[in-house]
This record gives sequence, structure tokens and C-alpha cells, in this order.
Amino acid sequence: MPSIAKRRSFAALLAVSGALLAGCGDDGALTKVEYEEKVRSTYAEVQEAFARTNVPLLEELAVRLEDAQDALRAAADELEGVEPPEEVETEHTEVVAGLRAYAEDLNRLRNAAEQGDERTVEEFNARIATNRSVEQIAEAAERMKFKGYDLGPIAEE
Repeated sequence: MPSIAKRRSFAALLAVSGALLAGCGDDGALTKVEYEEKVRSTYAEVQEAFARTNVPLLEELAVRLEDAQDALRAAADELEGVEPPEEVETEHTEVVAGLRAYAEDLNRLRNAAEQGDERTVEEFNARIATNRSVEQIAEAAERMKFKGYDLGPIAEE
């Protein structure tokens, strides 16, 4: 009969082996709940940046738009760094690409604000709902919503 020390060592070895084997099956993807929380918290920062763009002066708008662009890019970087659940990988990639593209689209608006071009600012704002990048984000988020994901405002705006 093995000694108590040998049995404890064997039990410890089994526990460690079991933990290692359990880790091998983990693909690194976030769970649905983790992913939902990540998207909501990341997008909240974008919303805050855009809320600060509601200013009366175009010069001030240009500065705030640059902050909003930075927030979009930071959100894209942050989301790109996570592995989504497999069932929403395509939509996740589309959201990340849409955030980056919209940050670039805002260059035109920011330039118009810097130049005091009120007409171009108004035209851009009037077309936000039909902006391809905004549509890409909204459509991908909507598809995730139909898959049962609660992403908060990004799926509602």
C-alpha cells in the first residue's frame, strides 16, 4: 500500500494535470456575458465623447470631434483585442471595422468645423443616419441583438 505522502503527491499531480487539461480546451473567447459587458463599457466611452460634441461654436466642435475620433479608434483597438464568442465573430469584425471607418469619415466634418463651414457641417449631420460606417456598425450590432446579445446602446442607435 502506498504511503500517505505518495497518495497526496499523486492526488496533487492529478489535480494539476486536470487543471492543465481543462485549460487546453479554452479557446480564449469571451463568454456571451463577458462580451456583452465589454461592448457596453467600451461603447459608453464613445457615447461620452460624442455627448461632448454638442457645442455652439464650430472651433470648439472641431476639437471635440477629434476627441470623438480618438474614442472611436480606442474602442476599435480595445474590441479588436478581445476574442468574441464564435457565433458573433463576423459581426464583431464588422463593428470594429465600422468604428475605424467612422473615425475616418469624421475627418470631413472636423475639417469643415475647423474652417467654419457651417453648411458642410449641417449637411454631414443630416446624413449621419445614412453614413455607410454607421450603418455597418448598426447592422452588425442588430444581428448580434437577434442572436440574443444585449449590447446596450450600440444596438439601439
